[in-house]
Amino acid sequence: MPSTKVLAVIPARYGSKRFPGKPLAEISGVPMIVRVLRRVERIRGIDRVVVATDDERIRDAVVSAGGEAMMTLKAHRSGTSRSAEAAAAFRHGLVLNVQGDEPLLPVAGVERLIAVMKAERNLVMGTLAARSADPEAAARRDVVKVVRSRGGMALYFSRSPVPSGPGPFLHHIGVYLYRRSFLLGYGSLPRGPMEKREDLEQLRALENGYGIRVVECGGKSLGVDRPEDIKRVEKRIEKRLR
Repeated sequence: MPSTKVLAVIPARYGSKRFPGKPLAEISGVPMIVRVLRRVERIRGIDRVVVATDDERIRDAVVSAGGEAMMTLKAHRSGTSRSAEAAAAFRHGLVLNVQGDEPLLPVAGVERLIAVMKAERNLVMGTLAARSADPEAAARRDVVKVVRSRGGMALYFSRSPVPSGPGPFLHHIGVYLYRRSFLLGYGSLPRGPMEKREDLEQLRALENGYGIRVVECGGKSLGVDRPEDIKRVEKRIEKRLR
C-alpha cells in the first residue's frame, strides 16, 4: 500500500517577472517565504516541510529561520515541476505544493484537503478554493476562479470571471495535494490549448482526463502577485493581531 505520509513542498524562485525577489519581500519585517513556512508548519498531518528554491538567498533565509531548504534547478518553468524535483528525493506518498506567495494560507482548509485525499484513495489531485463576492477580485486576471461539479470536482479554472455575471464565485487558492506518482509524471503530460490560453498549469490535468477535487474552505487567503499586495496582507495581519 502506498505511503500516506505527507511531504509539504514550498517552491520559491527569485526571478519572478512581475515581482523579482518576491519570496524575500518583507511583510511586517518578516520575509514572505518565512511567513509561508510558518503557516505550513502549523498544519496538522504534515510529516516534513521543505522549501525548494533556485537561489541561495532564499535558502539562507529559510535555514536562518530554522526551516529546511533544498536547491533545485533554475530551469523549472513552474512551481509544479520544482515540487516534483523535490518530491523525487523523498518517499512520501502525498505531496502538498504550497505556493511561496500565500502568507495567509488557510491552515484549517489544508487540513481538510489532506483528510479528503487520505480518505478517497482514487483521487490523484486536490486543491482549495474560497467563496468570494468581491467584484474587483472577480475582474482581476491574477485572481484565478474555479467552477466545480456537485460532487466537488473541478470543471474549469479561468482568469476571467466564471461563472459570468454578478454574484459569488470560487476564488482558487494556490495549494495542491498530489499522489506522489501522479506528480512525478505530471511534466510528461501534453499541454493542451486551454492551459496555453489561460496560462494555468492545473488545466493540464483536466485536459488529459484527470480529476481535481476542489475543497472549499472558510478562511480567505490573500496571495501576493504584485508589490502593492504587500500592504493588503499587512493590513489583514494587523486586524488579526488586534
